[in-house]
Amino acid sequence: MFSINFISLISYFVLGIIGWITYKIFIWPFYISPLRKFPGPPSESSLYGNLKTLMTEESGVPQLRWIKKYGNVIKYHGLFNNPILLIADTKLVQEITLNKAYDFIKPLNASGISLIGRGLIYAEGDDHKRQRKLSNPAFTYSNVKEMVPSFVRIGSTLKGLIEEKLNSGETNINLTPYISKATLDVIGLVGFNYEFNSLTSQNELAIAYDSIFNNPVTTLRIVLNLLSNYVPSVREIPLEANKRFKNACATIDRVSKRLVEERYNEAKNGELKGKDLLSLLININNKLPAEEKMTDDELKYQDTKQQAYQLAGLCIHLHNIHMNKTLREELVKAFPDKSKFNPTYDEINSLEYLNCIVKESLRLNAPASNIRRINLKDEVLGNYFIPKNTEISLSISTIHKLPEIWGPTADDFDPKRWLDPSLVNNISNLNYLPFYNGPRNCIGSKVALTEFKILLGILIRNFVFKPIEGFHIRKRAFPAPKPDPYLGLAVSIVES
Repeated sequence: MFSINFISLISYFVLGIIGWITYKIFIWPFYISPLRKFPGPPSESSLYGNLKTLMTEESGVPQLRWIKKYGNVIKYHGLFNNPILLIADTKLVQEITLNKAYDFIKPLNASGISLIGRGLIYAEGDDHKRQRKLSNPAFTYSNVKEMVPSFVRIGSTLKGLIEEKLNSGETNINLTPYISKATLDVIGLVGFNYEFNSLTSQNELAIAYDSIFNNPVTTLRIVLNLLSNYVPSVREIPLEANKRFKNACATIDRVSKRLVEERYNEAKNGELKGKDLLSLLININNKLPAEEKMTDDELKYQDTKQQAYQLAGLCIHLHNIHMNKTLREELVKAFPDKSKFNPTYDEINSLEYLNCIVKESLRLNAPASNIRRINLKDEVLGNYFIPKNTEISLSISTIHKLPEIWGPTADDFDPKRWLDPSLVNNISNLNYLPFYNGPRNCIGSKVALTEFKILLGILIRNFVFKPIEGFHIRKRAFPAPKPDPYLGLAVSIVES
């Protein structure tokens, strides 16, 4: 009798799970969810919704296609048919990013938090306000100016390595690892005065970052990243991808902790004079009352890791021949002797056409093409009711290509558009958002922009970049905008 009842109980339990899954995947999204009335593309799969299209097509292309077809506020389906709102309405963007910034939080990203902790990127509410207030003084004009020699030094190393390739007879060069390592070296120096030297040697921290950001993106990696948000225990499955991820996280955590301890010891001895961000933050932190201080865990994750993605997007346009020629003329005029390319902060930012190129590249290759948020309570935005816990995607890449904002050439790379007063007068931080907007915008945007300009200036002043015949570079969407399969260009030296 007991056996029969136990079997019946198990049967009811299994049927309950099947019923719940059926409801969540096949019934709730299409017949009950308040989002069912929003227009948008039909789901392609009960398992992955529309994610396959987003991951296989070029970055931003599906979102732009859907917005043009269905309107500026639409719905698509994520994992297990979870409905997601896609917004490209600038008035709603203003509400979410400015007026109600702390009512819309970031969705859980278990992999991201494991990797970089709850620093400014993942902190929420009062924790974010406190960290932001403490961090702002580290990014003053004078502090960013002091970082410029580090950018120049690493850019010169990058130049020398490319010259070595050319001198050995190689002209078609994969620039992705060079750009990635140069950016990592910059992050090490300006972030925490740490010499990665990844351009010229092996380093445990550089290897850890490389294993996360530059290893081939496989379907398994994507699945593990997504599933870990719902079932954290998937990271315990003894797979090579999991082992590599956990080892990298452990290395980053260990080295970051050591660096914080070293800086604190220097501060205690009155020897902490560095202008790197970690040193600046510790000096600021030490002057605050206990309730306002950052914890050691918060301090060790305050850096500029996302710059690696931003610079990769910028350099996609190195192959634009006309851009190279016009920019080179400006650079030659400003720096006649390319061997003495050593600009100050003010000099590099005074170059008009370089500024136009950087703005245009960030328009077409925003560091984050989509910003994800979840609302903490029911919201009414415009004419739209958005129920609590709705996943929202602010489509930055789509807003940056809307013809009603950017004109009929919105899809084209045209730096000169930034010299047109009729366009520039209509551009604001509501329709041009490469570094987001409001209290959650990228605090290191000035650092990133200055780095872009100096490294790009060194490259264009010294080399000619052209497309490789028959080789097509796509913009991959996942895990972040990046050249796919890699940034391969035909390179030659600019004669003095």
